[in-house]
Amino acid sequence: MVDLRQEIDFSAALGWLERFVSMPLVFGALAAATFAIAWNRGIALIYALFAILAAVLVVSVLGPRAMLRAAALRFALPVESSVGEFISVGVALEPLRWPARRYFVNLAAPFPFAPGHDVFMSACGRGYARTQRVPCVRRGLFELREARASCAYPVGIFSAARTLPVNPVHITVFPRVHPVRRFPLPPGSARLSGELERPAPSVGQELFREVREYRSGDNPRHIHWRSSARHDRLMVKQFDAIATSETLIVLDLDEHSHDERGDSFERAVEIAATLASHLIGHGQRCGVAGGAAEDEAPRLFLAPGAGATHLRAVLYALAAVQPGASSRYASVLSALAPQYRRGQQWILFDHGATRPALPFFLRGQLAPLWFRFDRASFAEEDDGAHPPAPPARLADGFAIARDTDLSLLFR
Repeated sequence: MVDLRQEIDFSAALGWLERFVSMPLVFGALAAATFAIAWNRGIALIYALFAILAAVLVVSVLGPRAMLRAAALRFALPVESSVGEFISVGVALEPLRWPARRYFVNLAAPFPFAPGHDVFMSACGRGYARTQRVPCVRRGLFELREARASCAYPVGIFSAARTLPVNPVHITVFPRVHPVRRFPLPPGSARLSGELERPAPSVGQELFREVREYRSGDNPRHIHWRSSARHDRLMVKQFDAIATSETLIVLDLDEHSHDERGDSFERAVEIAATLASHLIGHGQRCGVAGGAAEDEAPRLFLAPGAGATHLRAVLYALAAVQPGASSRYASVLSALAPQYRRGQQWILFDHGATRPALPFFLRGQLAPLWFRFDRASFAEEDDGAHPPAPPARLADGFAIARDTDLSLLFR
């Protein structure tokens, strides 16, 4: 196997040349000049010239088709990666028929996670392989089964294109996770902010609510002696279970809430992945939810949990989730009421389509943390005129616009 990692990448040079000259025009001009010279030298040379031109045309038509004869592509991809990372991809073309060597084959954006990134192979076939670094731009669960190949070898006057099968290969691209040095939370979320500085309490911790009359089977240790003396009968403490170390992140999966390109949704997933990684990494319990089907069951729901296995499940779910037909965000929040535990921190998203109303059960002491998106800015084209800026602080969360640099939120 010959490794062509050091081969010259001709695609950039050819792309530069095509901006200034047209290959058919160049060959047409050369043919006209040669014909004029042959006309002055004699008729025999004209016949020879026609024969040469006919041969060139035949080769220019048959050559690209021969290069794209029955063949299969093989990609060597890592199983997992993340948005923003570069991966090394092995590419090999395996001819199934003659010829065994192929030249100047271009694969048009064969990687769905790296749109617009072509692979140009100056030489391929048996005994050849190519390794190329490819950026991961899109998250998702991807399967490669075919790729569009084109070739203009050897003359360049005509080109041919064909869809070649790919030996099935899978890759999971997780959302981008920003490193978190600190995360300034609004005043209403002070409990969560403080918990990051001390070990998380155990699940099932209880919060005293009231006293009631003793019933058979009550724990004697819960007897409230002062109230018992005042009422002249046994009274016990009544507790509510709390989960002060739990956080639930609720995404808006309604496709009508986002811009046409879905950029605001991708930002929301990026925020969710970063916060989930940060919270679970600090020993807290975190879950994700979002969307509702016709039966009002969430399309995405992972109950708050802890540990590396749970974090992997959360990131896998965030890699796969996509917006689609879903209930309104306010309805989704109301449907999640049975999942609420007193003391939970909820992280919510407002994409500006409709101002979501906060359900009654979330109007308690611990206010939800909101990420409110500027829908108008996401509808605009990104012309690069606005430099990246940190997110604006709000009374209940943060404002996110198209030019917001999310990494500045966590520094």
